Amino acid sequence: MEQKEKLQELNKESLEKLDAYLNSKKQSLNPEDHEKLHQAKEEWQKAWAKLMETLMVLERLEI
Repeated sequence: MEQKEKLQELNKESLEKLDAYLNSKKQSLNPEDHEKLHQAKEEWQKAWAKLMETLMVLERLEI
């Protein structure tokens, strides 16, 4: 599924950019903000996993 591969590449690229941003701001972020960003990243990954699961179900159903 070509769209699925494009989405995976986009997610990978976005995570790399987020990590680069966090590393560049590591000194200026207070611990609370860093923790909030970490939690948001975890939630993003959970949502991403749900999206991929949904796409696999739709693919099986051939929709």
